[in-house]
Amino acid sequence: MKKIIIHTSALFLSFAVHAQKDFTNFGNFQSHPGAIVSFYGNLVNNGAFTDNGREIYFNGSADQSISGASTFTIRHLDINTAGFTLQQNIIVGDTLELNNGPLYLNSNTLTISNSLPIAVSRINGYIVSEQTNNSGKMVWNIGNTVGVHTFPLGTVAGDYIPFTLNLTAGDIGNVTVSTYPTAGDNTPYPSTPVSVTNMHDTLGNDNSANVVDRFWHIDKDGPGGIATLLFSATSAEVGAITGLQAQRWGTGWEAPLPGQSSTATTVTVPGVSSFSTWTISGNNSVLPIELINFTARKKNKQVEINWVTASEINNDYFLVQRSKDAAAFQDIAIVESKGNSVTEKRYSSLDAEPYNGVSYYRLKQVDNDGKFSYSNVASVNFMNEKTVSVYPSPAAGTFYVNLSGMSGKEVVVIVRDIMGKEYYSTVLIAENNKEVIAIDPAGKLASGIYFVVATSDNTIYEKKLIIK
Repeated sequence: MKKIIIHTSALFLSFAVHAQKDFTNFGNFQSHPGAIVSFYGNLVNNGAFTDNGREIYFNGSADQSISGASTFTIRHLDINTAGFTLQQNIIVGDTLELNNGPLYLNSNTLTISNSLPIAVSRINGYIVSEQTNNSGKMVWNIGNTVGVHTFPLGTVAGDYIPFTLNLTAGDIGNVTVSTYPTAGDNTPYPSTPVSVTNMHDTLGNDNSANVVDRFWHIDKDGPGGIATLLFSATSAEVGAITGLQAQRWGTGWEAPLPGQSSTATTVTVPGVSSFSTWTISGNNSVLPIELINFTARKKNKQVEINWVTASEINNDYFLVQRSKDAAAFQDIAIVESKGNSVTEKRYSSLDAEPYNGVSYYRLKQVDNDGKFSYSNVASVNFMNEKTVSVYPSPAAGTFYVNLSGMSGKEVVVIVRDIMGKEYYSTVLIAENNKEVIAIDPAGKLASGIYFVVATSDNTIYEKKLIIK
């Protein structure tokens, strides 16, 4: 194939140039205002490229491509060819027209600098992303320009599946969009720039049969931005799934945002302010709520159970369960759901009667349709819990010191007044986990305030005592 090669220091174009074969620039390519440059072969840019013209037009009867040593800017790009492939990143400074044929991103980035919705238009053309590592990206510098911005995406097979972002408020900055189809089990999962780890339902089972076979990744670098998103998939990717709802992956699958609407192959989601990887579920079987954490901790002689959800959908209630062996669990409390939400919700429950020894706790989350799932298991150990108690107080005669969890330990017990004077002391070896000492203060302790101090294993326990 013959090539047109430019080696001159500058080529100024103010008229139409029809390059019938490949065009390679090793020099300084510049076009004047009003120039129309038509390429019928490939464009290879290995030099300086300054486009001030009216239009650069690719109009070949066979596939064409742009390649070269570095990213460069085309002011107005018009694609009207059998197929067009990026072999490098390019920037469109003003407008992109897709009249015919696919534009393959081919693991490269196409950037649109003009923030107006009319910066991108199409007749029969479309943009093919479709890289499973999300490397084929379209970036649009939308900023704070409100309105419907259509990313004219299509599949390798030629199906048109546009993604639209209708900015309603805020500065969203540069919006980056990529998408790719999956197998019936939704593999491969996205691994970059966000890693998706599952397609489970609330029971932890594979829910891929109720999930459309496509992922989208959407990023923005602006400080704000609230938008309505429209996702499109092919009929084959949707299959028999109905009642479509888009879901976003945060640290897990979040509940579908409220107010969504759908057709057989599209979903519209209003009020979006957070962006990441998305998919579409349906058949009233969404991906699960996200449980951020579940904990159990001692609170005096009770156990406080806490959990936090990042999102909930169709969740009815929670059952708090307790077990002696982490195998057989019993319900000890029921906590109602706070309702569908995509924001953090905090819950707590109190177990006033934990087992002596280790108590195991878990959470059973129950949906409105009866489906359920379990949390992780948390444990609390009251075995050999060292405590000291004194009773009765006020005391008129004999009082008792209860030593718990000190079996086999040497314990020093002292009774002193608020000035530090000792009135009673003893040293003993506790014989069991609930050793009780009876102290008769008759003739020794006048009415007033005293302190009972027990020391064991270099730990001091002090309790207040009132003598009538």
